[in-house]
Amino acid sequence: QSQQLRAVQEENELQRQKLQEEVAGYREQSRQHSLTILALEDRLLEATQQQKVLEEEKAALVEKMEEQVVWPIPYHRVTPGDQKTGFPMAVRSALIFPRKLQEELAVVQGTLLERKAVISRLSQELSETRARMSDMRGELSEEQKVELEHSQRQLKHRQWEVNQLREKLSEMSSLVEEKDQALRAAAEELRYTLTSPKASRMPLCVSPAADGCVYIELVLCQMQTGREAVFFQEPLADLAELGAKCRGLRHEETIRRQKEGLAELRERVKVLEKRQCSGAVKSDSEPLVVWMEDLPEKIVQQRGLELEPAPVLGEKLRAGKVPDHVPNGSSLRITNSTMSLEMAEATDLGEKMYLDVIGALGSLVEMKELSGMQPLQHLPQERRAEVGLQRQKALELLYRKIRNLQVRLERKEEVLKDYEGSVEQLRQSQASLRRCQEEMSSLEDEAHREAEEKALLREALERMQLQLDQEKRLRQAAKRHKV
Repeated sequence: QSQQLRAVQEENELQRQKLQEEVAGYREQSRQHSLTILALEDRLLEATQQQKVLEEEKAALVEKMEEQVVWPIPYHRVTPGDQKTGFPMAVRSALIFPRKLQEELAVVQGTLLERKAVISRLSQELSETRARMSDMRGELSEEQKVELEHSQRQLKHRQWEVNQLREKLSEMSSLVEEKDQALRAAAEELRYTLTSPKASRMPLCVSPAADGCVYIELVLCQMQTGREAVFFQEPLADLAELGAKCRGLRHEETIRRQKEGLAELRERVKVLEKRQCSGAVKSDSEPLVVWMEDLPEKIVQQRGLELEPAPVLGEKLRAGKVPDHVPNGSSLRITNSTMSLEMAEATDLGEKMYLDVIGALGSLVEMKELSGMQPLQHLPQERRAEVGLQRQKALELLYRKIRNLQVRLERKEEVLKDYEGSVEQLRQSQASLRRCQEEMSSLEDEAHREAEEKALLREALERMQLQLDQEKRLRQAAKRHKV
């Protein structure tokens, strides 16, 4: 029984809930109906007011029509013939005007349908473009943003490395220019000493230019006979010509040729000393000129002192030719000691300039310690050979260092070109993204304009509808008045 009682209570609760829900629904319906009734009453009031206004307008129009109408027979029923003949033009125009309004309304409705079709098509395209732009933004935000940031960081790092390399290159170029200016000043001093009439001797001069060329000039002078002095002089313009010829030669070849020329010079000096010691001389001998043919940058000149120049006897001396006759001891002013002293000074000057150039190159490529940089003047013969080997090894190391720097610079240039290409691609993608954004904004503007036009057309259509309703009412009123 208790279970049955509970079941009955539950059923009663369910029925009560259902009844409450139905009551709530009925209340909502009654509220809605009341709202609709109030709205209808408002509309009814508006309609009655409009009807009153229309009746007033109708009365005014009827009065105007009665004033304008002049009937031919008073108190006579109007016949169709009388209507055709005496019906006023105002009434005819009032009947024709609604037809024109209907035609215009049909035209406006057709244009409105066309605009609706265009608006629907544009809205569909706008939705498609928005979907595409959302997809593009999603892809860019997920993948391309990470790649873009990574490439920008790498680009900044590469730009910093390139700036560092450019600074180092500028420092190297400034040091090379300083050395070039110093060497040019030394060359000017050498030319001045060559052209000076008071020059008593011409040392061996090694003057490397900016491109690594080395000029070696050797002159054995003050060799005269008892009667007059004869010397051989090359024009100074040949210096510039030979300097232009030697440009572009490699540094190693220049150093090798310099060593060969010095070795040949030592051999010929030894031969001359032996011949002077032997005493096989003649009175009408020509001056001695040593010309080294192997080096294109070497010029040999012979000058005389305290005497005017005389024409060169015979044909031009060939390269490397040593005359068979030398002056005798009575007419020879320069002894073997002075010649050896001059040769030692010339060799020391050339060696000093060579060591300066090698040291400058080593400091440029950050090679602090180079072997074989001590002068050979006070070293024994065995030590000189060892120092020569050390210098050769130092030159090889210097060449390899410069070559490695050049290879690294080329690699960095290639990497920089690759990064420039990636940056260009990134710029193109950004430009395409900007174009898409501009197109999207233009489409949005166009959609807004279309919506505004649609709203304006709706307002115009509503106004036309109101005018048409008014004209219909006027027509009906005119018909009722006519009847």
